[in-house]
Amino acid sequence: MFKRLKRKTASPSSSRPPPSSPRPEPTPTHRLYCRPHFLHQGPAETSQKGDERARPVLLPPKNKKLPWNTGYAEVINAGKSILNEDQATCRPIFLRKAMDIEEEWILLCPNEDTQDQGLAATYWGLFDGHNGPMAAVLASEQLHHCIKEQLEEILDVISGPCNVPPPLHLAGHKGTQTEISYGVEKNICVENLVKGALETAFKNCDELIEHYQASHNQAGGCTVLVILRLLGKLYVANAGDSRAIILHKTQVLPLSNEFTAVTERQRIQHLAFLKPELIGDVFSRYEFPRRVKRNDIGKKILYRDYFMSGWGYKMAQEDDLKYPVVHGDGRQTRVMGTIAVTRGLGDHGLMVYDSDLQVKPFLSCIPEVTVFDLGQQEFGQSDVLVMATDGLWDVMSNKEVADTSQRFLEDQNHNPRRFTMLAQCLVNKARGTLQDGDWKLEDGSFASFDDISVFVIPLLNIADSESDIGVFVI
Repeated sequence: MFKRLKRKTASPSSSRPPPSSPRPEPTPTHRLYCRPHFLHQGPAETSQKGDERARPVLLPPKNKKLPWNTGYAEVINAGKSILNEDQATCRPIFLRKAMDIEEEWILLCPNEDTQDQGLAATYWGLFDGHNGPMAAVLASEQLHHCIKEQLEEILDVISGPCNVPPPLHLAGHKGTQTEISYGVEKNICVENLVKGALETAFKNCDELIEHYQASHNQAGGCTVLVILRLLGKLYVANAGDSRAIILHKTQVLPLSNEFTAVTERQRIQHLAFLKPELIGDVFSRYEFPRRVKRNDIGKKILYRDYFMSGWGYKMAQEDDLKYPVVHGDGRQTRVMGTIAVTRGLGDHGLMVYDSDLQVKPFLSCIPEVTVFDLGQQEFGQSDVLVMATDGLWDVMSNKEVADTSQRFLEDQNHNPRRFTMLAQCLVNKARGTLQDGDWKLEDGSFASFDDISVFVIPLLNIADSESDIGVFVI
């Protein structure tokens, strides 16, 4: 069962409600499957619209706006799994200081009994599940709580002077709030604190999923792509193969990198070198352009090791007959012949088929976090951020998405639902149409057979907003 983390208690006041409750317990497994909360679908509707033969595109209701007028659309896969294994969430996050009545400085601030300084952030998340939807659903319900907890730990630092002393472990806190000085040794900027909070939140959420999977005998995992709007910047945390891009005028600005067995080959090989017991007598850490055969032994063969981006030659040995720890071609490349993505949450207990070797040690739950400063660009009506699961990117390039978006938004410039309609347009193009039993694109090639989820975020809205800092009653 999920752990409950202890929180500090707020100063008592008749006008102040109790502090926000701990992270909610997950729903029992048999009722776990659902669609994103903002689609407002009950179990009956979810079942009705999850037909992989019809593949209807689902949108938020017309009378329910997402934060910043965000657009969203999704469609189920073409029979790869019974349920849609993607999940999504979009919500505001309100950060506030946790107060302890035992701290003497509270007594010196009687006016803070009814109000407190806080920060407003916005959170978008995409979760692409595999081996079932459970991990994606849990991550969509829990990760923003983990992020909120970590950000509130550093709120005094990132939100500016609040008439309270800095935490003891942040001695030397400067009034500008841009740096924290640890003597003369290090200068840590606020961006790096937020990055660390996101990285820790992902790790904590992964542990929560591990506890749930162990106690409910569940399996599965999910990739995660999160965007956090905080203090005029976008923090993009990616663990997996979903993708986020900014479409600004004629430019395409990538915000994330995909993490797969191909892109993380050297990290995985290095771990196999450091801990050969993880691959046992089944795998070799070396990569070869083709499988080594017995008649290759004693001959020179091409290979790559963990420290190599290029190729070299070695004499083939008996051990080289083993299956490479990273093997395959293109999208078919797998870690230990089992999984293609190398970062995400869950997958605890995932084993190599017909062996006692665990795959999880080679998978990372830690995201790559990039930062985009909204104040460094001037955005127009047609500038958007598109984030989507790999079901879209498998069949559409960045340029195709950019061209489609530009044409669509120019035609729908005055439509208040244009961003949701653009998300729908992108999903429709990637899904294609059913032709003679197969889903095909306009050019006759195969369409995406995967689940597809797309957010379209208008950048003019979120860039022109006033400061995130606000005073609100708690």
